[in-house]
Amino acid sequence: MSDAGKEPRRELARRSVGVDRVGGLVERGLDLAAALSQGAFVSVATGSHHTLALQRDGSLWAWGDNSSGELGLGDTDNRDRPMRIGGDSDWVAAAAGGSHSLALKHDGSLWAWGDNSSGELGLGDAAFTDRPTRIDST
Repeated sequence: MSDAGKEPRRELARRSVGVDRVGGLVERGLDLAAALSQGAFVSVATGSHHTLALQRDGSLWAWGDNSSGELGLGDTDNRDRPMRIGGDSDWVAAAAGGSHSLALKHDGSLWAWGDNSSGELGLGDAAFTDRPTRIDST
């Protein structure tokens, strides 16, 4: 396929996931927009080297670099396939920073995990956490 034929798919994927660097996914044959519309995933967030995906059932999945615990799986092992974060099914949104992650639950609570060297998790310290940790609003 010529680059001209790939461009509409790239643009559709960019709009679908809100990122600028999806060319590699499309070039490997993964039509991300189709995967989102036909599969159980309803939203995707990308960090520098990790990805979060929310499924229709409210479960949250992660994969990629995990050197700072940004996958929220309780360790720092990298993953090359989606892994479910815990057993909760009440996640409604997720965001991925460079090496940290944030997510909202149905009850409006905000959770964070990963790199925290600059206090980006909002936990009142600079220690990283490798599991979703609730952020107090007070």
